[in-house]
Amino acid sequence: MAMLLRRWRAPLLGGIAVWLLSFPLLTSRPAPVLKPLSAHSAVTVGVEADLHGLVQEIARTRQVAVGASRVAAAASTPAAVTSASLATAGQPVTPPRPAAAPVAAVRANNLVIPRLGLNQPVGWYSDCLGRAAVARWGAWRWSCAGANNIYVMAHNPGVFTPILGLHAGDIIKYGDPSGRVHTYRVSYTTIVSNTQMWPLGATSGSSLTLQTCWTWDGSRDFIVRAVEI
Repeated sequence: MAMLLRRWRAPLLGGIAVWLLSFPLLTSRPAPVLKPLSAHSAVTVGVEADLHGLVQEIARTRQVAVGASRVAAAASTPAAVTSASLATAGQPVTPPRPAAAPVAAVRANNLVIPRLGLNQPVGWYSDCLGRAAVARWGAWRWSCAGANNIYVMAHNPGVFTPILGLHAGDIIKYGDPSGRVHTYRVSYTTIVSNTQMWPLGATSGSSLTLQTCWTWDGSRDFIVRAVEI
């Protein structure tokens, strides 16, 4: 019996050792087995990712478009309202007319030319021979002019420099000594020698004559003739 035990001791001990070494492997939980994705599953995942990205891009584009349309609507609203208030059906839009400049009050012995913005008091020049010097500043009515002819003169350069810009059709207003306002329309302008006397003469109808220097030495005069309307 002792001999039999000695014969099987080595194989028995070796078997026990192998069993002890393999015990942890037998009792531990096996790792999960990963299955490779099939070709169909990979395609599905890729399509879903692309669709998700496309939806996000459409949402961003829509937000940008909505914001831009709101800005454009806010910018165009005043113009649209203005056009709607000015236009009528089937008619073009007409811009509003600028407000007319206030007309200066015409007082007695006062000359007003609205287009030129001239508002000038008028004094009296009573030397019928014309020997007295005309004052440098101011406008003067010659008391010896012919019938129906209100004759007013002043210097250029001076207060009558603006009348060089008068044209036929311009309006002139004059307040006589009684305060009555007379309205005249320019008929013509002309240049004459200072030796010509016809501008001072009588006229067939109520008229206004303005005179100022044309040349620096006073040898020629600029004449404005206007008739009462």
